[in-house]
Amino acid sequence: MIKALSSPILLASIAVMMLTGCADSSRQDTAELSTLVLARTSEPEWLNPVAGHQHPDADVALFRGLFRLVEDNRLVPDMARDWSVSEDGLVYTIHLRPDVRWHDGAPFTAQDVRFTIETILDPRNHSGLRPQLKEIDRVEVVDDLTVRIVLSTPLSSLPIKLKVGIVPRHALEGKDFNTDPFSHEAPIGTGPFRFVSRKRGEYFLYEANPDYYGGRPKVDRLIYKFLPDPNVRLIQLIKGEIDVTRLNPKDVAAVRNNPDIEVRVLDSADFRVMMFNMNFPLFQDVRVRRAIQYATDRQALVDGALLGYGVPAYGPLQMMELSSPDLPVFDDDLQAAEALLHEAGWRPGADGVLVKDGERFSFPLVAAANDAVRQDLATLLAAQLRRVGIEVRVQVKDWKAFTINEEPAVIIGGGYADDADGNLYRYFSSRVGSEGTNFANYRNERVDQLLEDARNALDPQERECIYRALQHELVMDPPFNFLVYQQHIYGVRKEWSGFKPRLVGHGTTPLWNVEEWTRAGAARTVDLPEPGPDDDDFDAHDGEHGHDHDHEHGHTHDGDAH
Repeated sequence: MIKALSSPILLASIAVMMLTGCADSSRQDTAELSTLVLARTSEPEWLNPVAGHQHPDADVALFRGLFRLVEDNRLVPDMARDWSVSEDGLVYTIHLRPDVRWHDGAPFTAQDVRFTIETILDPRNHSGLRPQLKEIDRVEVVDDLTVRIVLSTPLSSLPIKLKVGIVPRHALEGKDFNTDPFSHEAPIGTGPFRFVSRKRGEYFLYEANPDYYGGRPKVDRLIYKFLPDPNVRLIQLIKGEIDVTRLNPKDVAAVRNNPDIEVRVLDSADFRVMMFNMNFPLFQDVRVRRAIQYATDRQALVDGALLGYGVPAYGPLQMMELSSPDLPVFDDDLQAAEALLHEAGWRPGADGVLVKDGERFSFPLVAAANDAVRQDLATLLAAQLRRVGIEVRVQVKDWKAFTINEEPAVIIGGGYADDADGNLYRYFSSRVGSEGTNFANYRNERVDQLLEDARNALDPQERECIYRALQHELVMDPPFNFLVYQQHIYGVRKEWSGFKPRLVGHGTTPLWNVEEWTRAGAARTVDLPEPGPDDDDFDAHDGEHGHDHDHEHGHTHDGDAH
């Protein structure tokens, strides 16, 4: 069976591309090659894991970090062999695996680790990771396989941060990190797959890395197709033109009884919220924000927008062990909402919309054009708030048409299953400046200090107490109106095995263990459109102003890994 990835005039068989490229010579018989095709909702701007603003699982197929998460979300060494930390929490000594090589054959060493971290910390480079590692004072190379990271103040979550993909010093040193082709069309990693080619707006093509330190992948080729339209993704999944895709709740009925497709549903820490922009005068009164919390019927949002595939959301760490058991709940209490609004000076106008000092309580709420769930959440929430006299004007916009922190209110998402600091610091600290993702322009001195204290706390019990206090403060003085935690729904062709469930987060790819996936049945040929002469002429500044990265980092849509 031939899978047509698109319908351009020029078609070139992958078999030709692989035989003329750098395919593993031991597996060049294309009749035996297995190809896994994954749909993404969008095309990532950056292929460099430390450049831009990538998801935590941006592309583990190409790049690997010092640590990784396994099925139960435990953090384990990856390219690290073992590690230790000094008693004061300021010095991490990490020993590296000796059997790791870059895709171009060069050995992986401690110099690469130092280069990667120093590159992230260099303000001249385009990296959204810099605020996460600001406590690093210096990185010392002890020997080829030992690196020492010295902190200015303790950073208890440092090992989790070091999941970030490491980049090769020999390929990037002395070059302009922001514009070098490495970041867009010629990445070199240590992961289980090697980059082969890209067709702008259509696909990435990877091939198995025979020298991968974890053993050669069982999949010969990996293709990411960029399909922003959920209907197209669904149709191609049913036809067998793609093998794995994220499904919207409304799509499930179309494939639930399909004998060739398995529907996999995963619990997640991936929240959806309505962001309050604190620069917008309407939201500067905390009574107004609390009233909106009270006027929100979250279970109705779960039932209506998610069709039951999720749970009501009340705070940022709800799905983690650090979740506070006594978190205040503001939910579906219209009387409480009306009392707060009245206390804040709002009175019903002639048409039922609240008025204060001649101003109507009316604001726009933006939802992404490529995300039906966000649109449904916005529409349902607008109807709920109208019950207490608040007029919400839902605006559906393409990510390229707006900047999040300039809109009064936006339906955004985020949330990781493994990193409490990652869930809170980037969103709510006012100390990270323009490099952070504090879209709400939120400023709370107590929250700022608690966030710093939590990062620096070495005692787990002390850290847990701080995070509980933080959750309470973020509900009482809310930058977000938490709406739902959505389950992640995937459609997977049944000939594939390797899908392993785990508690996932925002941007988590179902291929986090891609090297373990296998295909049963006969191999097939997949034809791809031949990359044109302009496909490698990439403008490194496309999307620079926040439109081609994921929104959780201040820039675009989620879906790099979907």
